[in-house]
Amino acid sequence: MKKIFMLLVMVMTLAVSAVCSAAGGKVLDAEEAIVAKFMEGNNYKAVSSMMTAEMQKDWTEKNYTNMHEQVAKNFGKLTTNRLRVIEKLDDADILTYQIIGEKIPSARFVYVFVLNGEKPMLRDFEILLPRPKKEAPANAAGK
Repeated sequence: MKKIFMLLVMVMTLAVSAVCSAAGGKVLDAEEAIVAKFMEGNNYKAVSSMMTAEMQKDWTEKNYTNMHEQVAKNFGKLTTNRLRVIEKLDDADILTYQIIGEKIPSARFVYVFVLNGEKPMLRDFEILLPRPKKEAPANAAGK
């Protein structure tokens, strides 16, 4: 009897964890789809419908197009765009992607999402560049 009870408890635990991880995976898949569409740079109207009202005020079509032009100019062709960090906060999700371009060897693109039920909305986007390395002073190297 104990073995059957333990088996039942284990099966229920696995079932609940599978449902919970599937729900989180669904949201993450939707967020990644928004990121992909945002980075295509082709259709502002489609992308703006996935933004919060606050972000739509800051990210006009002109700003969105300008950002893509600057990325193309400063980064060149993007060769790597990999999701590296997922942060789940109480009221937001933050996805950090590692970006490697022809001209810039490493950068991070950070996307902030808020959840409206299970529907994520893009709230903010930021590009983080690596800090330039400072050269050591000549007299400090000799000490």
